[in-house]
Amino acid sequence: MKKGICLVAVMLALTACGEDRSLSQKAGSAISGTATDFVAGLGEGVDKRMSLKLDVDPSVAGNGMTVTLGKSRGMGSKDASVYVVATKPYKGAFMARALDEAGTEIGRSRVDVDFAADGAQYVNFTFNEEMDSQLVRSYALSLR
Repeated sequence: MKKGICLVAVMLALTACGEDRSLSQKAGSAISGTATDFVAGLGEGVDKRMSLKLDVDPSVAGNGMTVTLGKSRGMGSKDASVYVVATKPYKGAFMARALDEAGTEIGRSRVDVDFAADGAQYVNFTFNEEMDSQLVRSYALSLR
């Protein structure tokens, strides 16, 4: 009997608060908000994990280009992608050297590019299958 009275009192208190939402709706909202926050946080973590540490040679800027983003092409991938914005035309090659923790080169990839003035594009580098991508700590990017 006491449980029934307590339950009625709780329900009356909730009704008196002027809330039109039920307790289950409130709980569902809280859970869904937490789930959304978790998924958003997970996405940010994946983005940060896929970001590359880049050392861009000054010759890149000297030729009117800026590297704005560097990302791995996926977990365990041996490929890397950088976004390059060019203020003037450039036709040549980009070289990316994969470096380990000590700064020792452990992989190299060269890509021919052709930028128009005021152009931008992703430059995708593919490294040899033998390279252990888990050892890579940074990439040195230069022109060739």
